Amino acid sequence: MGFKSQLISFEELLRNQTQAQKFIHSQISQLKKSGWWTWFLDEMSRNGENSTEAAFPDQGLIKTPYDGINYDEVHTISLEGKLLDQTLRAWLYYLFLFNHPTRIKHLFEINKKKFIPPAINNNTLFQLAKKERRAIAITELALSVEGSNKERTKRTERFRHGPFVKLGKQARSIFVGSANPEIFGSSAAIASLAQAHCLAAIPRDGFFSNVERQVALAKNVFIWLKKSPALTQVENEDKQKLLKLWQRNIMGVVEADPNKAVKRTAALYKAGVRTFRVYSPEPGTGPLETISKLRALEKKQRWKSIEIFSGQVVSIKQAQQLEKAGADGLFVGIGGGGRCITGVRSGAAIDWPQLVWKLRGKINIPVIVEGGASDHIAQTLAVGATGIGVTRAAGGGTIESPGGASFLLDQSGEIFKIYGGEASARVKYMGGREGPFETIPYVEGESTTVTLDYGRGNFPTILQKLFLLFGDAILAMVFQNQDSIHNLQKSGAKNLRLVTPTESILRNTH
Repeated sequence: MGFKSQLISFEELLRNQTQAQKFIHSQISQLKKSGWWTWFLDEMSRNGENSTEAAFPDQGLIKTPYDGINYDEVHTISLEGKLLDQTLRAWLYYLFLFNHPTRIKHLFEINKKKFIPPAINNNTLFQLAKKERRAIAITELALSVEGSNKERTKRTERFRHGPFVKLGKQARSIFVGSANPEIFGSSAAIASLAQAHCLAAIPRDGFFSNVERQVALAKNVFIWLKKSPALTQVENEDKQKLLKLWQRNIMGVVEADPNKAVKRTAALYKAGVRTFRVYSPEPGTGPLETISKLRALEKKQRWKSIEIFSGQVVSIKQAQQLEKAGADGLFVGIGGGGRCITGVRSGAAIDWPQLVWKLRGKINIPVIVEGGASDHIAQTLAVGATGIGVTRAAGGGTIESPGGASFLLDQSGEIFKIYGGEASARVKYMGGREGPFETIPYVEGESTTVTLDYGRGNFPTILQKLFLLFGDAILAMVFQNQDSIHNLQKSGAKNLRLVTPTESILRNTH
């Protein structure tokens, strides 16, 4: 790619404090002259507005009667001064780091390759579990270390290479933004994910059950991408290539209902969305019928090629049917009682590791896992997943999440934002689903708070949280001594172990 010469080397940007700060300072000076810096600050302020108008694309900092908070004792504040300035500088730093030409070069190399699905593995761990009718949770798994027979894998080298995977029709990061409107219900959050080369969902829950509002959010996200400072370092020809990759990361979430999904998909396509997620948390034929309908619509309307991801998958047969119908990737997983309480209320086992394992060798498209996977990245990749869904781990309590630079302050001095699960009473209330006597039916998500994470080296921005998650993925590769996610899937499969309660204690800080 033809990048301008003022971009410093990858090593300097990653490790040389003086050179990195000097570079970011020079970029900020240019951005202030161009007016971008003022625009960015205005967007952070606007995202904090408590607006519920359908035309307003971001949900803002919203208070509902179902939050479990006495709002008479809580005040709204805005981050400002040194704290806000340092956070925005950190956001800009990670943006340039994620899009350094060295990394983008490897992204384009992966983009040219075909997806190689994880092969069948004969590790008896899951065979024994099946025989005993036992559900294995991801928390019960760990990896034995290997790789002493060759030169060690270097952390910097792995980050230089992404790590990127072929996730759908193009190369992307292994991390995928969830459909949660409480974290990814803002232009800043979705655009940040997309620029970090992650699939980023435009939610359809809460306020975004309104199609016009979801479309308005999509349009605003595309404005953010076109205004990205990272594009200032790219020559015109390569600028369009990079922008197109980002734009294809924007994933419109649609119903697993053919008739509703066709209308929503058509509206999102018109707004520029080319990637879609057919989403049903419950088992049924809806995802399969919807994919077939969308592929027929694509052909009839002579659309440019679209990507379709679908879930939540619950069986090998369903996965194979969805692949045959035209799915480019699958979502697997159910929440285990964090913000999502579907598994708790339905009595369903949180045993997605077994399903992902069984899908090895049965399908030829990637699997994305949700439901605790982001807390166990190495194990999730080892069982055979290619993508990992992120919500709280990437976006909780950040300036990009709904509310922007606005936070809540309680009487104890704690600064926080509210965070509800996708099916929480709070989010359902936003979608107009309050029933008689102010009851909300079928609540399957909890509402909680996410505190402001700010301190030495910590900044409340999605891009830094992603950087830390990349660190976990890279360490997984280092301690298996592997140079790619595909090879980690191969080696990790045979190194998976069940852990005892005592071993679990030792693996947690104590």
